[in-house]
Amino acid sequence: MGTLSLKDKVCGLIYLVLVLASSNAEREYFPNLSPLTWEAARENCQVCFKDLVTVTAENTQTLSQLLTSDCWIGLRKNFSFTSNSVSNSSMYWSFWANGEPLVFQNWYPGWPVLKSSFLNRYSCKCPATAASATAAPTTLPPTTAAPTTLPPTTAAIVVPETDENYIEDSCVAMLSFGAWVEKNCLALLPSICYEERFFGQVIVTNKTSESANLTWQPGPDNITHYRVEVKFGTELTLNTNSLTHDLVNLTAGTLYSVQVFPVKCMRDLNPQEVTFYTTPNKVERLTAANVTETSIFLDWEKPAGNSGFYRIEMQDGKQIQSTSEGLEVAALTPGNLYTFTVLTGVGDNRTWSEESTVAQYTRPVAVSDLRVTEYTFSSLLLAWVLPEGKASSFRVMAVMDSNSVLFDKEVNQTEVNVTGLPMGTKITLTVTALANDSLEGANVTVVNYTAPGPISNLTVVATYDSLDVTWSSGDNSVSFNVELQLDGKNVQTHNQTETAKYFDNLKTAANYTVIVFPFIAHVKGSSVARYRFTKPSPPTDVRVVYSNKNQITVQWSAPQNIATASYAVSINSSFWSYTLLSHVHNITSYTVRHLHSGTKYDFRVQTMADQELSAPATHSHFTESEKREIGLSMMCSSAKPLFCDSKVTREYVLNQLRAHLYKVLGDNIVWKLEKQETENQGA
Repeated sequence: MGTLSLKDKVCGLIYLVLVLASSNAEREYFPNLSPLTWEAARENCQVCFKDLVTVTAENTQTLSQLLTSDCWIGLRKNFSFTSNSVSNSSMYWSFWANGEPLVFQNWYPGWPVLKSSFLNRYSCKCPATAASATAAPTTLPPTTAAPTTLPPTTAAIVVPETDENYIEDSCVAMLSFGAWVEKNCLALLPSICYEERFFGQVIVTNKTSESANLTWQPGPDNITHYRVEVKFGTELTLNTNSLTHDLVNLTAGTLYSVQVFPVKCMRDLNPQEVTFYTTPNKVERLTAANVTETSIFLDWEKPAGNSGFYRIEMQDGKQIQSTSEGLEVAALTPGNLYTFTVLTGVGDNRTWSEESTVAQYTRPVAVSDLRVTEYTFSSLLLAWVLPEGKASSFRVMAVMDSNSVLFDKEVNQTEVNVTGLPMGTKITLTVTALANDSLEGANVTVVNYTAPGPISNLTVVATYDSLDVTWSSGDNSVSFNVELQLDGKNVQTHNQTETAKYFDNLKTAANYTVIVFPFIAHVKGSSVARYRFTKPSPPTDVRVVYSNKNQITVQWSAPQNIATASYAVSINSSFWSYTLLSHVHNITSYTVRHLHSGTKYDFRVQTMADQELSAPATHSHFTESEKREIGLSMMCSSAKPLFCDSKVTREYVLNQLRAHLYKVLGDNIVWKLEKQETENQGA
């Protein structure tokens, strides 16, 4: 059999690349079709790549796909390498050119060719790899082509009887179908280089709206320069030997894509990549407008450069996003101060502009339950409620119908005493909630009056059954409430504009109270009261209903149309110089005791009203008498004969005696004078 021939293909340093991930790093493979010696091929690999390829079970199939002819790999028989203080100089085929230990072997059957002394020395059979053939010949004839595939069975290496193919310092070439053979290291063959795929990172710092600093990691050895490509709609390319570069004159809010290619032997390594947005410019002319109780409209101008969207931040942590240059922020609290921060954002949602800030109060709500709780002649106590939200203060105004402003003041509480008002006047009161002492809520108005002044000169003139009431007032616009009370109870009420009132058909001897107060609308002034008794009418039908020797009960009838009454009862006996005065209330009888028998007593009953007495009703009555007889004997002497014995004389003397007794006793006691005739009278 002949040896394998190489396809003679010299095309300079022409490289193809294939990437394969190993267990440690991702490797790229580069076939070099230019025929070189093993040393020259390795030197070329070390300059422009890492080293000659290391073959493993994992990459064998991949590498064979790159081959069109035999090519050098990184394995040499007498390659001297020291690792971990252990030299491989006396151990053939123990390490790859990059220093990795030889673990995987894929020899073509009959290879490697060993000396007999070597076999005798070691007396062993080396196990073949999975790619070795079970019945391969001991030598590969130089004129015979290799089979395209090898059986995947395992066979021991067959040691030839002669060592005519033995090479003292051989290098390993991979056949186009993947098997290994030994070659003279000075033979000119294509080769396969490998390099661990380069991975790096570009870092963007000092990013602004128009500039950014790029910093990247250094590439592997023998990097000639770095090519920086910046794409942002157009493309910018620059070459540098530095590991950093400042980008300037950029457009704000723009997406830039950067690739940094380490260049080695005029070959681009895997680029380091980064994309970033320049900082967008902040919004211009941020204003707050169209302020309501629960919303504020924010308006701004689009900044120079590019912008994707806007973020509105509030002090409570709430965030709102908008794609337009304006936004209504709703669901706010009335009368509250809000600070809005607007930032311009771009696509990565991480790059934001500087802040633009505006502060604005929402409009406060209108007050509710506005009312006057108290009033005087010159003031009105005003109270209200703020139903929702906040207010920094309240403006309170008081205006007359003539639009004259009587009161204008800002207060912080929800109650105020509006003073300095004219009495008995219609006042329009307005309360406005304020935010920041300038932003007004809706006006709320209530109309009320100050109290009118009191009346004067209240006069009450009484008769038996009427009261004539008059008063004075200095205000012709007021009305009057006139109340008539009897014993504290209201019996009549009148509302009128006149300053006089006549009450008739009243009860006699009754204690009436007249109360008069002025009013305007529902507002009352101070009341003035006078009490007056109607004049008393006398009782009637005074009579004695019981009497005896020392007691008399007298009774009478009350005057007509009287409610309750008091009476003054007096009892008099002129004979005994006896007088008794007594007062009774709401009864019509009286009993007097301890009297003298047979005595005339005079009764006077008068109706009382306050300190005034009615005309008396009188009656006289005698107590029962106890009869006693007193005899009187008169002796008559006269110079005139038979004068005393004359009947005429006798009657005259009797009449004179009667007259004397009447003068002394009168009709105040019971007495009677009778003449008794003796037997010798008239003899």
